Amino acid sequence: MANQRQLVSRKGILELAASFGLLTTLGDPSSARAATNDGIVGAWSLVSFDVDEGTGKHKPRFGPDPVGYLIYSANARMAAVLAGTHRPALKSPDGAAASEKDRGEALLNFLAYAGRYEVRGDRVFHHVEVSVFTNLMGTTLERQFDLKGDTLTIRTLPPEIWNGSNVLVWKRAPG
Repeated sequence: MANQRQLVSRKGILELAASFGLLTTLGDPSSARAATNDGIVGAWSLVSFDVDEGTGKHKPRFGPDPVGYLIYSANARMAAVLAGTHRPALKSPDGAAASEKDRGEALLNFLAYAGRYEVRGDRVFHHVEVSVFTNLMGTTLERQFDLKGDTLTIRTLPPEIWNGSNVLVWKRAPG
C-alpha cells in the first residue's frame, strides 16, 4: 500500500510539473521536442521593465527593481504578474479600505493577465482571457521576443497597454 501511494504521488507530481512546462512529456519523446520548440516554456522572473523612449534611452516603467513572473506552460497557457516594489500597502482582504489615491497608485504600478499563447517565429501572441484591465479581455497582445540562454527579452508591439513600447527582460526562474 505504501509503495502504491508513493507511485500515485510521484505520478501526480510528474503530471503537475508537466502541466507547468517543467517537464514536457511523460512518455513520447517526440512530443517533448514539439512542446519545447519555442524555448520559452517555463517560469520567468522579471529583471527589468522599461519604457522605450525612442531615443535609445529606457526609463523604468514601475520604478527601480520591479517584481514579477511570466509563466508559459507546455499546453499553451500563459500568465503574467508584474508590480512596482514601491506601491502603497493594500491590506487583504479589504483593499477597498485604502484611500482612493493609494488604490489608484497601486493599480498604476501593477499588471496581471492570463490566457492562451502561441509562438510564430520571433513573436509570441498572448490571447488575453482575464486581466486586471477589463478592456484587455478578449484581445490579443503581440510581443517580439529574443531568447538567449536563460534570458528572455520581450518588446511590446501595438496595441500597447500604456501607449508606448516597453522592453521587459526576464531570467529563467530557478526550479
